[in-house]
Amino acid sequence: MSGAVNNQYGIVERDITLKVARYLRDFLNQYDGVEVIMTHDGNLPSNYELEISERGMIARRNQADLLVSLHFNATETDSLNGAEVYVTANKLLPKYNQESTELGNKILNNLSKLGIANRGVKTRLCNDTDPKWEYSDGSKADYYGVIRYAMKGDGEDRGANLANGEGIPGILIEHCFIRGTDVKYINSDAALYQLALADGQAIVEHYGLTLKTERVQSISLDSSYIEMLTNESKKVNANIQPNTAKNKNIKWTSSNEKVATVSNDGTIKAMGEGRATITATTEDKGLQAKVEINVTQSILQIENGKEWNMIAGTTTKLLTEINPITYDRKNIEWSSSNEEVATVKDGIVTAKKEGEATITAKMKQYNIQDEIKIHIHGNNEKIEIDSYQEEQGIITKIAEKISQSEFKKHFKLPQGMTIQVEQETIGSGTKVQIVDNKGQVIQEYICLLYGDVNGDSKITAVDYTLIKNHIMEVKKVTSQIQNLGADVNQDNKITAVDYTLIKNHIMDVKKIEQK
Repeated sequence: MSGAVNNQYGIVERDITLKVARYLRDFLNQYDGVEVIMTHDGNLPSNYELEISERGMIARRNQADLLVSLHFNATETDSLNGAEVYVTANKLLPKYNQESTELGNKILNNLSKLGIANRGVKTRLCNDTDPKWEYSDGSKADYYGVIRYAMKGDGEDRGANLANGEGIPGILIEHCFIRGTDVKYINSDAALYQLALADGQAIVEHYGLTLKTERVQSISLDSSYIEMLTNESKKVNANIQPNTAKNKNIKWTSSNEKVATVSNDGTIKAMGEGRATITATTEDKGLQAKVEINVTQSILQIENGKEWNMIAGTTTKLLTEINPITYDRKNIEWSSSNEEVATVKDGIVTAKKEGEATITAKMKQYNIQDEIKIHIHGNNEKIEIDSYQEEQGIITKIAEKISQSEFKKHFKLPQGMTIQVEQETIGSGTKVQIVDNKGQVIQEYICLLYGDVNGDSKITAVDYTLIKNHIMEVKKVTSQIQNLGADVNQDNKITAVDYTLIKNHIMDVKKIEQK
């Protein structure tokens, strides 16, 4: 239905209301928390008319705060001018008549600034005596269908419970008359935009809306996962968008202050071993961003235990629990309690002669240290390992899924010695012990399979994901054996090259070479 028409100027109510609606939508969409739903956007078939009841029901189905129905007035004589607003007459709750009237007056005041006469905020009731034309509180329903259906629904009964706030308040705006002296307010797109602006500014004032550019829309942190040592401090920086947001205040909290605390500027202090989540919450809108904290107070890797066995004349590289990518091993101070029995340099222990020595690893700046007791055994007979490679107590050149029994075949041991392996299949971190005829462990090794990050003796998508998460800082691989396994191309870095090599290995494009 075209609505009112001004044949003299070729102005059709349907067309100009759609333009005003689009201008109003675009204006309101600049404001935070606003969702504008159009009953249609001019995309209806030419032979289709959207029923008045359906317009009201669109507002109800979307649980709208307000229905705005845009119109232009007309009379047969073309002698009238000015704007008027119709609202619900129901006064059961303030949001119905009272607040709609307040909004209507704001709109009329804005229109009057354009020169349009103010004809007032009005109500109109149904004349029918049938109860279906009443609201749930027994009051007469509104005459204009778009207001009535938004309030009660389109059923045959009294409809929505208005006392519970189920009615959707609606305002019907007759901006001016389409014919007569008011035509100057509608004869150009610029003029129509001014009408939409008058409506929009009144709605903004009525609801106290704020521009999106002035409100926080998102918050992110420059890290999602951080490894720390006890007593260490690190600052996390927050990025709030948009930059034009007026209130950028942030509240910082820790899920476990025994593990990590956080100050008002995002500085995190590691307090004790464990995990904690640091949360940054914006004062405006309460948006959140989080970073996971992993705090360790140990230096030596758990797989090594607190005791280790070596044969005189051999060397062992003590693996660290701390991430060597994050913390340079050069920052660790190593010392031996008995250098005649064993010496240590950069974590590499050299067994000198039979006896015992305690190796201490210390990081002064974090006030933490760790110790491991080294048992040195005198033995003149040599342990030989074929096919595999052993260097500083780490065995490499191991294939995937090698069974314990197959693995043991590659060891040539002196008479009376046996080999013990803790896993059925050999993977990164598998401990190997050589036991003498007295049942005493005299030599220990750690296995390393490049590409096997999780130590399950297989190179799979799980390992690929671990490396990808490490690079993207979703979750870092922690211990040194994991880092060594993740460094597939052995360039002392964990990069996209490494997970690409794993991906190619899994897809049989090119197998990982165990060097």
